[in-house]
Amino acid sequence: MTGKEAYLAFSTFPAIGPQRFKLLREYFGSAKRAWEAPEKELRQLGVGEKLLAKFIVHRKAFSLEKYEDRLGKLGVEYVTVEEFEYPERLKKIDDAPFLLYARRSHARKVSPGEAKLAEMAEVSVAVVGTRKISSYGRDVTERLVAGLVDAGVTIVSGLALGVDAVAHKTVVECGGKTIAVMAGGLDKIYPTSNTQLARQIVESGGVLMSEYPLGVNPRPEYFPYRNRIESGMSLGVVVIEGAIKSGTMVTAALAARQGRDVFAVPGPINSPLAAGPHMLIRNGAKLVEKAEDILEELDISTKHKVHSAKRILPDTEEEKTLINFLENEGVGLDELVRMSGMETGTVLSTLTGMEMKGMVRNVGGVYVKA
Repeated sequence: MTGKEAYLAFSTFPAIGPQRFKLLREYFGSAKRAWEAPEKELRQLGVGEKLLAKFIVHRKAFSLEKYEDRLGKLGVEYVTVEEFEYPERLKKIDDAPFLLYARRSHARKVSPGEAKLAEMAEVSVAVVGTRKISSYGRDVTERLVAGLVDAGVTIVSGLALGVDAVAHKTVVECGGKTIAVMAGGLDKIYPTSNTQLARQIVESGGVLMSEYPLGVNPRPEYFPYRNRIESGMSLGVVVIEGAIKSGTMVTAALAARQGRDVFAVPGPINSPLAAGPHMLIRNGAKLVEKAEDILEELDISTKHKVHSAKRILPDTEEEKTLINFLENEGVGLDELVRMSGMETGTVLSTLTGMEMKGMVRNVGGVYVKA
């Protein structure tokens, strides 16, 4: 079992959450050693008897090979908090998930750049609201999301009924990118009425994401944990409709605590669904009438420039090596293999990824720095 696989193994036991996992990993020096730790040492660390008994049973029964096979058949990837593919802003919240699952379409060829959750989340905004959306809320959601997508923003939401579903659907129709954060395993689409929408999301290049392992059914107590991921990975949160006591307001509160910008859309004064956004505005949330209000406040154009600049920086040692050889002149594949000392397949796959990121160009069989 590798270190990354140990993260995966721990993720299949949700009773050990981010904080307890961090304690175990730091105490034992690695996730692998923590997973394999003797029962006696786990008890000495203060793991409760009931939790410890359940963990020991789970650890004995868990098959890494079978679980990874299930993930592969569903097209589910996973990334740990230690990897650069993990969304950077989400890493910085206090209770960041130590592992994220991401489900994509089998039908599409995913490009190297697109495969990174971090890049999708770099310029992203969460759109949340009531499940009982009004015609006014639907119109506002469609207009705001279309404007954000047109500006290249990734839309994050929770695949719930109402505002969430309208936001995701609008992204798909506009040809944009969206991340649907779920409160259960990625094999458990909830609500089931959004199964077709979930399929459309992944087939259009979006992602279904969760911190929960396969087989876990969504439960009411999981939704606040899901909401912290929505706000945590985003630049800001847009609240469109919601009652004062609702999951929508929980997400807004989480966003504020995480230091994210909170935006709220005013509604008719006689609508109970306007009460939540109006309270947020009275308490300092930014009033939103059009997508430009959000784009200007978050300075999206500048963030896109920074994001584009980051994309052309080498991510791996192989990329650094090859870009150095291309600094002053174009070089052919065979020469790059000889100069770098790397295998031909490694050089070729690295160059392909660099082309997709816009770092190099292939001009008549000679690679040049873009």
